[in-house]
Formats: sequence, C-alpha cells, structure tokens
Amino acid sequence: MKAVIMAGGEGSRLRPLTCNLPKPLARLCGRPVLEYIFDLLIRHGVHEAAVTLGYLAGMIEEQYSAGYRQLRLEFVTEEKPLGTAGGVALAARDWDESFLVISGDAMCDLDLSYARRQHEMTGAAVTILGVEVEDPREYGLMQVDRENRVMRFIEKPAWGQVTTSLANTGIYLLRPDVMALVPEGRPFDFAKDLFPALMERGEEIFCCAMEGYWCDIGDLGAYLRCQRDMLERKVQCALPNPPQDCQGVYLRGALPQGDYDLVPPVYIGEEVEIAPGAVIGPFSVLDDGCAIGERAKIRGSVLLQNVSISNGASLTGAIACLGASVRRNAQLFEGCAVGEGAVIGAGAVLHPEAAIWPHKQVETGAVVRGHVKYGNQPATLFGDGGIGGEEGIPLTPETCAALGAAVGSVKSCKKAGVACDGTGTAKALSLALMGGLMSTGSHVWNFGDCFEAQLSFFTAFCGLGLGLYVRGGKEPGVRICGEGGLPVPRYLEREIETRLRRGDVHRCAEDTCKEIADMSSIRMMYSREIMKQAPEGLEGVYAHVKSVSPAVQELLEDTLARLGCGAGYGPLLELDETGAALTAEEDGQRFSAERLLAVCCQYEFQQGGDVALPYDAPEMLDALATHAGRKTLRYLSSPADQSDSAARRLSARQVWVRDGLFRAVKLLAIMKETSLCIAQLTALLPPFYVESKSFVLPCLPSMLQKLLSERDGDAVPESAREGIVLRKQGGRILITPGKSGRQVSVLAEAESMEAAQELCAGIEKILDVRQ
Repeated sequence: MKAVIMAGGEGSRLRPLTCNLPKPLARLCGRPVLEYIFDLLIRHGVHEAAVTLGYLAGMIEEQYSAGYRQLRLEFVTEEKPLGTAGGVALAARDWDESFLVISGDAMCDLDLSYARRQHEMTGAAVTILGVEVEDPREYGLMQVDRENRVMRFIEKPAWGQVTTSLANTGIYLLRPDVMALVPEGRPFDFAKDLFPALMERGEEIFCCAMEGYWCDIGDLGAYLRCQRDMLERKVQCALPNPPQDCQGVYLRGALPQGDYDLVPPVYIGEEVEIAPGAVIGPFSVLDDGCAIGERAKIRGSVLLQNVSISNGASLTGAIACLGASVRRNAQLFEGCAVGEGAVIGAGAVLHPEAAIWPHKQVETGAVVRGHVKYGNQPATLFGDGGIGGEEGIPLTPETCAALGAAVGSVKSCKKAGVACDGTGTAKALSLALMGGLMSTGSHVWNFGDCFEAQLSFFTAFCGLGLGLYVRGGKEPGVRICGEGGLPVPRYLEREIETRLRRGDVHRCAEDTCKEIADMSSIRMMYSREIMKQAPEGLEGVYAHVKSVSPAVQELLEDTLARLGCGAGYGPLLELDETGAALTAEEDGQRFSAERLLAVCCQYEFQQGGDVALPYDAPEMLDALATHAGRKTLRYLSSPADQSDSAARRLSARQVWVRDGLFRAVKLLAIMKETSLCIAQLTALLPPFYVESKSFVLPCLPSMLQKLLSERDGDAVPESAREGIVLRKQGGRILITPGKSGRQVSVLAEAESMEAAQELCAGIEKILDVRQ
C-alpha cells in the first residue's frame, strides 16, 4: 500500500512555535511529529509515500531528502494552495490502487492494517478513520448509519449542533478512481468538496471507527497534552526505555549529573544540564541542549532545543521554543509560549496564554498579558448574550478597538453597522469599536443611539455583513447580528475569535481608510417599514403600549398614532427593552409571545405565504403551516454550516417574526381586518403552551444525550439540527446547550400550561447537578 502524507500545514494556531517552523516538524519528546507518522506507516507495511508540502516546504524536503529508514519518499510541493484533496490528487493522480491519506502533523497509533482490510471488504469509494472525542466542537464530525455508512458531515459545530462525538481523523483510504473528480489547478477539499460530490453520485463512504490514540495537534494546548499522553504511555510510540533505577524518566542521552529532583514522568534529551536545587516534572520535556539553572522549577512544560532557564525561574504548563532564554526569577504560567530566540527578562511575569513572538525581548520585571506584539487577547469571546456581559470578557476601549480590527479583517464583514444604547459607557466603547473597524479599511455605518431590534433591521435593510450593538452599564456587552439581521453563524464567530486571539488583522493604508457614515437619519425608514404592516391603516382600532425602554414605547406609540390607532384603552401591548419580544394583556387575560407569534403566522399561512422561524419556535407552528398547505423554514441560532441558508434568506424579508414593534402593528392590522379581538384570534389556534428554563449542565454537552437516556428510562432522545428533542406523553421538549457548554436551555411545549411546566420540571430534576 502507498500513502500520501499531507505535510503542508502552516499551523497558525501553534504560533509562535510555528512562526518559522512547518507544523510537521514540531517536536514531540525530542523528535518531529512527522517521524512518528513515518514509523506508523512502516509498522503497517507502507514503504512508499508521497509527501505534499506547502508552508516552509524546503525545511522538510531538506531534512528527509534521502528518505526515512526503509520508507521511500517523494516530495510534491504545491505552488499555490490546492486544498486537502487537490494536494493529494497532485501526488496520486497516476496511482492505480487504493491508497492511504494521512496527516503529517497529528499523533496517532491507529491500526491502519485493520482499516485497510475493512476498506477492501466494503469496496467503498472512501473509508474514513473515525475516533470518539470528548469535546467535539473542534473537529469535523460524522453521522453514520448502523452499517457505518457516512450519512452526514458536521464541521466544527457549536454545542447546539453536536449530535455525535465521532470525529473525522483526516485519515482516509481511497479508491484511485476517486481522484478523477478532483479538478486541477484550484482549491478542492475532501470534506467540503470531494465527499459531497461522491455522495451526490451515489458512491458509498464508510467510517471505520477505531480504538487507539489520535490527537490533532491543532493548538498549543493539544501540543502540551499530546506529550503528556506520550509520557503516560497512552500512545504506542518509540520513546527511549527508562533506566531500571529511574522509572518514568525517558533519557535520549546520559542522565545529567547534579543534585536536583526529578518527578516522573519526564523526558530528557541529549547534553542537558540541570543545576543543583532544580525541580523537573512531572510531565516535563527537556529537549537536546537545554540548560536549567539553580532552584528553577519546570512543571508540565516543554522546552525545545538549547533553551536556557536561569536561577529561580518557574515554568508551569509553558512552552519555550528553540534557543529561548528565561532569566532569573521569571514566572511563566499555563499556556504561555515563548518563541524561538526570545528573551524573558529577570523577574518578568507571563500570565496564562501569553505568547512572545520569536526574537522579541520582554524587559526586566515586565508583566505580560496576551501577545506582546498584538495586545491582550481573550481565549473565549462569544457567549449566549454576545460578547462581554456578566459572564464574558471585560470590555474596555482597548479590547473593543481590537475586536473592531478583528471583525473588519473578515472578508464578509467589510460593511459593518454600529449602534449603542446611548449610555456614556456604550458611546465610548462604540467609538473604539468603530476605530478598530476603520483601521482595516472597512465601511463603517454609525446608526447612533437606538435599541437592538432597530439595529437588526438596519443591518438587513442596508445589506450589511454585520451589525454590532453596544450595551453600557456595569457589565458592558456587544451583541452581534449577521446578514439579514440574523444570528451570526458559528464559522464566522470562529474566524473573529481566531483573528482576535492571534492578532491576525489587516491594517489599511492611509488613502484607503474610509470615513464613518452617519446613518442616524435612517431611523425614519424603520418607522415607515413598520407602518407597511398595516397598509390600510388602523382607524377604529385601539391599543396602548408599555415598555421598560422609553425609546421603544415612544416609537411604537408615535407609529400607532400616525396609523390612526386610538389610545387609552384596548389591549395593552408590552415590549422588552430590546424591542424584540412582544406580549399582550386584554380584559385581564395575558397572551404570551409565542401565542401572538402564532396568530401572525396563521394569518401569513392563510394568505398563501411560508414563514421562516428560529429553530426554538413552537413546533405547533409547523402543523398550522401544513394545515394551510404552506411550510415553515427553520434557521439556527449558531449554524456550523450553511444548511439553513434558505430560511435565512426568507427571514430577512419577514422582520415581524423577530421584531416586536413590527409584530405589534401586524397583530393590530389582523384585528382590524378580521374584526376579532386577541382572545378570539388565539381561540382559533390549537391548544399549546410553552415553558422555558435554563439550568447548569452536570456534564459535557456531548454526554447530554447519554445522560438523558440513563436517568430517564422512558426518554428516547432525538438528535436535532440544534439541541436534543424529547417526545413524551403530552408534549415535546427541546434541550439546547449554550455556547459556553456550561448551561442548557429547556423549552417544553404541551397542550396545557400545567403539562408544559411538568415537563420542564422533569428535565430540571434529571439534570440536577446534585445527583
């Protein structure tokens, strides 16, 4: 069997380790990760391999130009990026038998021979090696049937779309004819392009679920974790045998002399020096030529070749690259990374996740948070309430400027709108946000003071790629909406997060920096569009309005007056401070937001229209649509792909679904046309009630389905496009993990309020963290 080893990765999330080193040459316990892959192939009978190269290709080709042991190597360099499948096709287009594709920058000990036998037995076009993972959000996932046939791919989802924990390892067995589908000369990926094309043609793709070790060394945390696993012997790989009197100490050379302490397991390379009083380990790697000073403490850290650690310095869970120096009494905490040749001054403190780029110098006594070049960057950005707030990162003008630059560097966000709630804090933060956007050459539309529902409308109406709404107060926050004013897709969140964390931003030249456009006058357009919901006016209809937001209340009152709606009596229309949620009260009877939405949807269906709804809208609305010969389209709160694009396109034209002011006017127009009050309109609906709550998750979201099955014998959890659905006697429950993975939202729908409340309480009991 031949193999193609994909070794062109840049490893951008491993910076500064990979700033001047190709990712496959990143060293694990004294050897490049690529050599462990070579060893694995040889163990399973592969003696000929093509290596596809890209980033810093010459370093790999020079190091292995004569091959590796009995493995013959051919190097294929992509002159321009061709994607995963494109690069493999360049190397294997003339091969006439099934072959293996494997990444040169992931550590594994999977049984490739077993996978090959399975591939030959099924005759599949492609066999994908899969493994179960604990946190599926960082991986491409596969849904398979009982025969292990792949039915669907899910690319790096949010918790709401995690319906499986079976990850695509990027290790494939391919029939040679498959490569004929790969076009020449342009980017073409396996998961995004080739596999969907094969499935459309009716070709079978199988998954071979594997036992064993696999670690995609995608970031610095995984890089450290993989070497810890190697030291714990969780992976079958070639490590030197420990001396009989030093179990757990893996020595490439002789044990350094001196009066120091080793706490196994540790790896020590050749020509390492350790001074008296130093403490090394556990889970530390000292590569060739490292020098450790007196009383230094190295815990859970990786030091690459020729690193110098001076007296009294302390490293905990840190990485020091080739030739880096850490001076006396400096402290490096978890997740820190010091680039090649960088110098950390005496007494300096690097806070967790700090990154020092190659050949930079940190002054004596300096305190470093984040990247010394790019500023302080948060590890977690988006939460269920947007960015910041009570549970998010603290928002300052500095972080907002960095956020603006990260957003403006995303291609689809070059036209962005900004608005705020009018408080002093929000105005200051929005100015910083716009400054960051300007610095990237983005078109910035300033909508000034408004409420959130207005910004959503402005974003859709003006055709912007993104809208950012800044809230002030004690815990400032930023809510972001995407195209059409809808929730931002997860892949866009990930790109913004990555750019902010890495400082990977575009800076425009002076002559391309654009002025901020003052769009405050567009507010009149918002009122005019609301009035279109009642084309015949509202004469003869009466209502009064209430909202905790004076701006929301005044705007709706003014709009109703201009439509001829009488005030002082009639139903009370209540809106929240965002302007999105609408409830009502009529003759002492309260009507929930869901029931008012259902009234408007039923009218739309009767008029011959379809409706786009958020995924957590009541399922009863689907039945209403079917009864009228129409349909509902559902869009997700944080889609991992573009599977809900049709729903999003329709939703952009149906502002009343997500805007309480639009829905209020539409409701009153329906009342006028039908001569019915709210109670009479809701009486035409099937009986349904909704109860919702949020709980703390007692487990990882990926284990939620299993937990529900174990703790409720009658429950049969169904994987949904977002969250998990339970159908029980009397109702339906939608359970959706939040973006942080720490909380879960539960929405119960039943024919009576008592039943809905009982269903919700039952889930709360099942998820009780005290159990």
